[in-house]
Amino acid sequence: MMEEGVELGTNISRVKTGVQGLDNLIEGGFPKGSNIVVTGVAGTGKSIFGMGFIAEGCRNNEKCLYITIEQSPDEIVEQAMQFNWDFNQWENEGKLKIVALDYRRLSEMETYNELTRLVEENHYDRLVIDSITSIVNSPISPYTIADGADRGLHLPALAEMNRANVMTLFELTKKHGITTVSISQKVEGKPGDTLDNISEFIGDGLILLGLVEVGDELKRTIKVKKLRKTKINGLTHTFEFVSSGIVMKSKEV
Repeated sequence: MMEEGVELGTNISRVKTGVQGLDNLIEGGFPKGSNIVVTGVAGTGKSIFGMGFIAEGCRNNEKCLYITIEQSPDEIVEQAMQFNWDFNQWENEGKLKIVALDYRRLSEMETYNELTRLVEENHYDRLVIDSITSIVNSPISPYTIADGADRGLHLPALAEMNRANVMTLFELTKKHGITTVSISQKVEGKPGDTLDNISEFIGDGLILLGLVEVGDELKRTIKVKKLRKTKINGLTHTFEFVSSGIVMKSKEV
């Protein structure tokens, strides 16, 4: 399948994904500066995908930022070490910064002002946001409610601001040319590829991770559903975790 508006032979800078076998299917990697949404139900490997993307950047001496909302930095470091990705060492070398955001403050504009300063002052090459779902579903803080009341804004309007903040964050990464993996959650049985129902449309790419039963085995699957400026086939492939990260297998599903 061919993404709309793609011209064969166009010279586009590519960023390696860190997933063995995936780059071969997407013309060498993600288009530089794009925002790729990785989605799936719980337990499909979304965070590991993001960590592998960061690890690939650090190995290539790129400057990387990992924003975590659902886990602490220590948990991220510990999980990464299971795949021999030494996030502590890369932090010490200045290749990586892990930032934990308080989900209770995600509705406050000061949080996004801090993020903007962080991005604009540090010139990152790669970014992972884990997760977009947490931003959209974050509670409205008392400060935000009080501030909104002063401006005549009611709760429904304030809740919609969370979705607007996602769009603002995507625009920020695009403005600074940061290749970004944005992790989103999917709920089985609910329509749409993402629970937030926004990132799948505004992202430059959409990668679906899944779990399927094949005989008496449970297999992990990966499908590139959308990737702008790239020729893709849209087929579903299986993958597995190995000691060095994610490895794609031949097409089986």
